[in-house]
Amino acid sequence: MGRHEGRIVALSGGTGSAKFLRGLQRVTKFTVIANVGDNAWFHGLYVCPDIDIVTYTLAGVADAKRGWGVQGDQFKALGQLKKLGSEATWFNIGDIDMATHVFRTALMKEGKSLTEVTSTVARRLGVRGVRILPATDEHMETHIVTAERGELHLQEFWVRERGRLTAKDIRYVGAKRARATAEAERSVLSAQRIIISPANPMTSVLPILSIGGFRVLIRKSKARKVAISPMVGVRAFSGPAAELMAARGIKPTSEGVARLYKGLIDALIIDETDRAQARAIESAGVSCIRTPTLMKSRDDEARLAKVAMEA
Repeated sequence: MGRHEGRIVALSGGTGSAKFLRGLQRVTKFTVIANVGDNAWFHGLYVCPDIDIVTYTLAGVADAKRGWGVQGDQFKALGQLKKLGSEATWFNIGDIDMATHVFRTALMKEGKSLTEVTSTVARRLGVRGVRILPATDEHMETHIVTAERGELHLQEFWVRERGRLTAKDIRYVGAKRARATAEAERSVLSAQRIIISPANPMTSVLPILSIGGFRVLIRKSKARKVAISPMVGVRAFSGPAAELMAARGIKPTSEGVARLYKGLIDALIIDETDRAQARAIESAGVSCIRTPTLMKSRDDEARLAKVAMEA
């Protein structure tokens, strides 16, 4: 799995994280601690979007064009649900993808934990060299408080409403009472390097860090801690990171990301075009590494992974 050795842990969100993790998979073995704040129930099934896109990507079956779901999937079941008048057909679930949710929900109803189910799915889909862990086995939700519609689940805000509403605040419902799994705790405390993937800080990373005691775990870990900024200039590569950071009064820049993670990371990797922010980032007590962070190809992914391993 490459020349790097040691215990590597990566905190992960969805699509952007998955691309980076695919590059990291070419470099080393590692453990993923995945965000669960966007988990939701649809059609009686428990859906874990971030866990699933990471799993599908590392298994080599993800739909590269969409950035979510399974390559070659169809939507016949969803079409039939719509015809029957089912609600929430605005959330696209393909037929193969739906099988994952059916399987997960059935095992959880039998008493299996989300950790156990996630491990089983990853193994049976052929993920190699990577352990995928949910940050917690307890249900929590990321909610967006909007000016127009009040408080919405992240999926309602971003998928149903397409992010067109005005975000005023973000809430991590149930995070304080939730706890990291024993597996996630052991991984963090025994890690030699912790990497925060280039994910939306507000909807992918902070939900993990908001889990009761999780920040303390990160601080206690003796690992080298490195984050990759998802921002370039005053925008994110994808998703609503800039809008949601601004809603919390945080600069929607790599400098803003550095201040969000202050006290938790040793170094921040930023895009080479943001060199003007380097001094401000380092004044926040965080080392700054400049490199191209846009991942247009598999080689870009692996190169960025190597930078993260050496930062």
